[in-house]
Amino acid sequence: MSARGSAARRRVVVGLDGSRHASRVVAHLARWSGGGWATLVRVVEPVRMPSLALAPASVRATVAGLVRAEMAARVRTGRREVEAAAARLRRAGWRARAIVRVGVPLPELLRIVREERAGILAVGARGAGGTVRLLLGSVADGAVKRAPVPVLIVR
Repeated sequence: MSARGSAARRRVVVGLDGSRHASRVVAHLARWSGGGWATLVRVVEPVRMPSLALAPASVRATVAGLVRAEMAARVRTGRREVEAAAARLRRAGWRARAIVRVGVPLPELLRIVREERAGILAVGARGAGGTVRLLLGSVADGAVKRAPVPVLIVR
């Protein structure tokens, strides 16, 4: 592999989701000699407001406030997770930055891979259902099928 190809491969986007499998991805990368550039990403799926068309305005306002509070809590939790992971990789010699986005995980991860010009997308395999997804998880399975770069899956 050329030096340029090697450098591109050392630019990694890491998808984190709060699972132990995602923690294993970070531990695995921390063991790579020479480090590289890592963008650690937590995509927080939006909390959907339930349909309350027939509820009084005061109830709708209360529920909307609860939804906003839940989203803020999820973003804070995600921020702590990616910051801790970035710190771990920095200690292992990586340049690392942390990003939290709100959206659908797979499309957001693929967007960040393109934005960062990453050479690898690294995710954990959760095993979240379905026959194929039983082994990988829906995001890992989708990443293998749709990512424009090699995908590292850690169990």
